[in-house]
Amino acid sequence: MAKIVLSGYYGFNNLGDEAILYTIVRTLKEIDSTLEIVILSGDPEKTRREFNEEGINAVNRWSMLETFRAISQCDLFISGGGSLLQDVSSSNGILYYLGLLWLVRLLDKPVLIYAQGIGPVVKPRNKRLVSWILNGVNKITVRDHDSKEDLIKLGIQQEITVTADPVFCLYKHKVKEKVAEEIFARYGISKQESGKLLGISIRPWHKNGYLPPLGEALRQMAEGGWKLVFVPMQFPADITIARELAHLLRDYDPVVLKEKFSPLEVFSLTSQFDILLGMRLHSLILAAVTGVPMVGLSYDPKIDRFLRQIGQVALFSTEHLDAQRLVEMLIWTDEHRTDMLKGIEARTQVLYQKAWQTARIAMSMVEGSSGK
Repeated sequence: MAKIVLSGYYGFNNLGDEAILYTIVRTLKEIDSTLEIVILSGDPEKTRREFNEEGINAVNRWSMLETFRAISQCDLFISGGGSLLQDVSSSNGILYYLGLLWLVRLLDKPVLIYAQGIGPVVKPRNKRLVSWILNGVNKITVRDHDSKEDLIKLGIQQEITVTADPVFCLYKHKVKEKVAEEIFARYGISKQESGKLLGISIRPWHKNGYLPPLGEALRQMAEGGWKLVFVPMQFPADITIARELAHLLRDYDPVVLKEKFSPLEVFSLTSQFDILLGMRLHSLILAAVTGVPMVGLSYDPKIDRFLRQIGQVALFSTEHLDAQRLVEMLIWTDEHRTDMLKGIEARTQVLYQKAWQTARIAMSMVEGSSGK
């Protein structure tokens, strides 16, 4: 029975990363149901509860003994997906993931970089470390062409395969609409009675200077008959910032969903929106896979990269947000939803196939390792 160790930003209540974890595990197990998967998690008990099935386990990522034992027994070490190799949101987080890769190399275990988004890597020290460590791994896959270019600029000479974010594997997953209906009911939202639903996924960023123009844009949308629904992707930080914005809009009865949701719950919720306005990358990816028009608010290059990948133009940065232009874009998106969704669906189908390609690469590496 082959064993994989899976490392990422797991167990920290970030729905984007938990959706990545869910889809990686599900695609690998769909290919080989006998596969053993050990997840390095910040909250191993929670991760074990969420999967709660034979062949899937979680250990404490901060325990060197548990981590060492898991890696020493594996047939493949997977690092990813997400944006693990960057030093903007955390200057030292990158050292943890590079340190793990160094340990895996010492133990002579095969390594797959799994559909990661790379960068920005700013510190010269970190640039040198990324180049040194990644030139020693077995296989590198990234989720977009810009990430490949970034690695080449950092001096990576290994072959780099461009695939897609693992969450695109949800594209053909059946949506359970009743899940969203039950959540909406708890907050007094009725799709039949509330009019058009505008889903909003925002995050804290720097001094949150984007809130006043965003609040003005949302005020105009609410006056135009849109129901504003805030969906947290990082618990509890996104709830705090959503409440701050909702307070500015209190005359329009916005709703902040104040729960810690599972990836499949947010998958269902997203499918019910008429438009998704998102800062969080995976709020936008979930909109794409559920066929919901989206407008992105860019705070990081990964948002611009995704929007280009899906065939849209990155128009709105949180640094210089113009309320009126944002309103015009939201209205335009609503009016042109049919044509927009045709383009998004065509590209999502391709990205779905590429996301599955990463899983097949992983399994081919497992077969090669266990066959030694």
